[in-house]
Amino acid sequence: MLPQIIVLNGTGSAGKTSLAKELIEMLKVQYLNFSIDSVLYALPTSDLQKMMEGKAITRDGYHYPTLVEGYHQAARGLAKTGCNLVLDNAWGIDREKLDMLDSLEGFEVCLVGVKCHLVVASLREKERGDRAIGLAESEYNLVHQHLRYDVEIDTTQQTPEAAAKQLFNYLNTKPALTGAKESRAILRAHCRTNVA
Repeated sequence: MLPQIIVLNGTGSAGKTSLAKELIEMLKVQYLNFSIDSVLYALPTSDLQKMMEGKAITRDGYHYPTLVEGYHQAARGLAKTGCNLVLDNAWGIDREKLDMLDSLEGFEVCLVGVKCHLVVASLREKERGDRAIGLAESEYNLVHQHLRYDVEIDTTQQTPEAAAKQLFNYLNTKPALTGAKESRAILRAHCRTNVA
């Protein structure tokens, strides 16, 4: 049986959303690709444009951590109604990683590390034109810290279809999924230590 939630974590332009779109076509059960972009693309157009250009958003009420927390709670809400989800984001802050995992506690989760060489991710970032230049580099050393993945997919030299097929094949082995639980324990200990 497939997990209800598949979490793809990796830097911007690592290929998470492309992988997710291919994967949900391969799966025999309906999954929604619910990316952080699903929330960010609901911002006012001018604010979204600023974000893509790496400029500050100054509109009253804008608070990025609130959007991320809302994304996590929306994912939980969708899962509670029975939706199967493929989540994708670049979780770079330990508290956001823990908030995401805490929001998904009680659901079967497959935690996937989507990795890509920085040179390739930076090139993709420039080619796509809808991300602030330097975003992948700023996230590169943060996104995979303190996480224990169930599986890692390297998209450096794979097409999205090949990467999705690799994940699809892994899921079909019906693996024991412990990454979310192990990561939650590591992050709880780490976040407690950093507060003290």
